[in-house]
Formats: sequence, structure tokens, C-alpha cells
Amino acid sequence: MTAPTSVPDGVLRGGFRTDDPEDAHERTQQLMTGHRMTVRRDGAPFRADVGWVAGDGLGLLRFSYGAEVEIHSQPLDDFATVHLPARGGFRAEHRGMRVRADGRRGAVFSSSGPLTMRWDPGLELLVLKIARADLQRELAALLGRAVDRPVTFDLETPRDRGVLDGPADLVRRTCAAAGPAGPPSRVWSVLKHAVCTALLLGQPHSSSDALRAPAPPASSTVVRRVLDRAAEDPARPPTASELARLTGVSERTLRAIFHAEFGVGPVTHLRRRRLDAVHRDLVALDPAGATTVADVAHRHGFAHAGRFAAEYRARFGETPSATLAR
Repeated sequence: MTAPTSVPDGVLRGGFRTDDPEDAHERTQQLMTGHRMTVRRDGAPFRADVGWVAGDGLGLLRFSYGAEVEIHSQPLDDFATVHLPARGGFRAEHRGMRVRADGRRGAVFSSSGPLTMRWDPGLELLVLKIARADLQRELAALLGRAVDRPVTFDLETPRDRGVLDGPADLVRRTCAAAGPAGPPSRVWSVLKHAVCTALLLGQPHSSSDALRAPAPPASSTVVRRVLDRAAEDPARPPTASELARLTGVSERTLRAIFHAEFGVGPVTHLRRRRLDAVHRDLVALDPAGATTVADVAHRHGFAHAGRFAAEYRARFGETPSATLAR
């Protein structure tokens, strides 16, 4: 049996061999999560050979039990796992879904719920273990916003594309090249980022559609589109829903952008701009001319005379007619 080796960077590696199923079960629970294991006694003998290397948020584990075993695992609440058989295969049932993992297909377990696996005799299995918190942070960085629910991946992953086999092999080869000391923490962080990114971009999941959607326009672009629309047709003030469709953001996001920029929502800001435009026109008009206050108000989208007069007075401290008369 090999004892775990600790290195200053916090990367741990170790492993064990045992013919005792209870010993293997106890040790494996410390590496993964709580589970029950049943060994089929009428087949190949049980000979556990387990190795692992793990650091902050990421682990690579190798399992071989020799015998056929059935594993009933508790929910994987704190991490997701990628199971890639190197030899043989296994069947799994998870939340009503089934998968056969072997040389052609791997399995990704990422959601809460019971998990049952039946390992073929002679199975040799590589497992990538990724902290859910790191996956959520990487997903938020890719989306450019906070993520309000745990990401859930499709159960089955084809292996002919090498989407997840490649990152697993990169971790394995990097650790092998580093020797007993293991990779330094800065390298381990890069490996974790590579695994998370490959999983989020290469394996379908609950936020895949959001990742493929076009990025929302920048705040400055949103504001400019709103102001351009208002200038194009000042006599027809746009509604909040129209502005949201025009800018490609939700009404809530639109309000947040304008509150951050001007302290008020978009409709209120445009209404103030139209009042300012009325004021400028009235100041420039000849009081003896034919153009009336009502003409100017309608030109800038104010259809209700009484409401317009009250808003004008609240903003400028005088009535529209008083401005025109000056």
C-alpha cells in the first residue's frame, strides 16, 4: 500500500492495493462520497488497485477492482465526476436515466439524486472529480453574469471526439511528468481551468443554450440605441417593452443600465429630455409668432395638456406659457 504524499503546494497523491472489499470501501469513501458496495463472489477475485492525485478543486482517480461490483452512491452535491473506462465498462442508472460507459462512451454525473453503477469484472476506470463551486464560477465567467442554479450535464458523452478524454489525459501526463512532488499549484490551477472549460464547452448541459446565445450589448450601446430611437421620432415616445426589444436586453436590465447611468429608468429619462427640448424651443420662439405651446408640446410627444403643464412647471418652476412670453 502506498501512503499519500503531501507537497507544499497542496497537491496530494497516493494510492492503495487490497484484497479486502471492506478496506477498499472505507478508503474509497474518503476519496469520493458515501456509498454501498456489493461484490459478486462467483466471478473474478476482488483485488482493488486505486491511485489518485488531487489538489484544489480537481482530482484524477484510477480504479480497478478486478471483480464485478455494484455501487449505490449518495448524491454528488459538492462535485461533478467524469467517468472514462480505460478497459472494460460499466452500466449506470441516475435519476431515471441509464448509460453504458465503455471505450465508446463516457459518463458525466453532475446532479443530485441516487446513482447506481454495475462495474464489469476487469474494469479499469479513470475518474475526473471537479468541485461544483469551481464549475459554477467558470460558467459565470463564460456567461458574464451570476448563475442562479447548479449546472447539470447530459449523462452520456461520446469519446470519439476526445472532448473529455483529452483533458483527463493532460492531467495524467502532467502529473506523471511532475514526478513524486506533483505539479505546483499554479500549474494545477491551469489544469483545473482547462478541465472546467472543456466540460462546459464540450459537454451539453443546462446552460448550453445561454452560452451559445449572442452576448448582450454593452451598456453604452444600449443607451445609444435608446437615445437614437427617441431622436428618430420624438412625437411618438417609445414604451419600455419596445426599448427592450430594440436593445436586445430585458426590461429589468434596461432599467438597471439607465438607473446606473442617469438615476432613473429609460422612460422617465426620455420624458425629461423631451421636456428639456420643449423648454429650448419655447425659449427660442417669438412670442408674437403663430406657433403655440400646444404645437411644441405635441411635436415632442406630449398629448395630455394638463399633465404636460404640471410636469413642465415641476421641472422648470414656471408654466410653458410663461417661458414663451419671456
